[in-house]
Amino acid sequence: MRQFTEIGVSLVFYKNGLGAIIEKDLSEFLSAGFIITRAVARPPYSSVDLLPELILSGSDCIAQFVPDTWCIDWANDKPESRLETAKFFGLDCPRAAEVSAWATPRFGIDFGWPNVIYNLETAVQLVGKFLPSLPDVKILELALHRTHVARFCEAAAPESQKPGFAPNGMQGVYEVVMKATPQVAGGRVLGFEPRVFDVVLSCSWLCNGLERTIAEKLNIQPNRFGLIETFVDACCAVQYISRADVGAEPGLWLPWLIIDHSNTKK
Repeated sequence: MRQFTEIGVSLVFYKNGLGAIIEKDLSEFLSAGFIITRAVARPPYSSVDLLPELILSGSDCIAQFVPDTWCIDWANDKPESRLETAKFFGLDCPRAAEVSAWATPRFGIDFGWPNVIYNLETAVQLVGKFLPSLPDVKILELALHRTHVARFCEAAAPESQKPGFAPNGMQGVYEVVMKATPQVAGGRVLGFEPRVFDVVLSCSWLCNGLERTIAEKLNIQPNRFGLIETFVDACCAVQYISRADVGAEPGLWLPWLIIDHSNTKK
């Protein structure tokens, strides 16, 4: 048994394998939206001994996504960067232009900043329309445990509009979490990714090579997707990573559940 304690929250879970924990507690996770991605090669700075050759991540420091800023016409991405990301998804220039024509008018309607799709149906339709022949494309749902929602929403809420300035935009993941919708049933639970929120939901624990630290200090190792297998282990990892002496990226570290919906019928 592991115990996880943070300010205002005290949870005790029996480590009995991912399936047992999820079967009991999955209803307590709220959807944070959907991302479309592919597995990527293990970063060169990561542990060869702890991580598989291919990993999955919700962090744009590690992975690529569609839609994202690269296919929003008014975003500041350079043309060569847009093309590079399109190629990652098997898209040539004309096809990438079609994706941009689809994505740009749908920003704020079907997906939020920068790459969070609001519902599974839109994600499935997008894959079917633009990526039907890409065998390893993934539709992943992000979800957050109810006990972490208040802290996340407090950190992610846009600042009040200042006189003379445009209103501050909301992160897509914040928009979805604020709806308090349960995660979508029928997906395959892959594990938990510790990530930090500081203005945006950004770095993964793998960005700082923290898989080594967590394995050494807590005896918690990544699973075959590069994620943490159980919620309690992910909470323990986040609590440790949040310590000032660890030297991780500053901000609010939380464990984000990742659920694979790639087999949802198109």
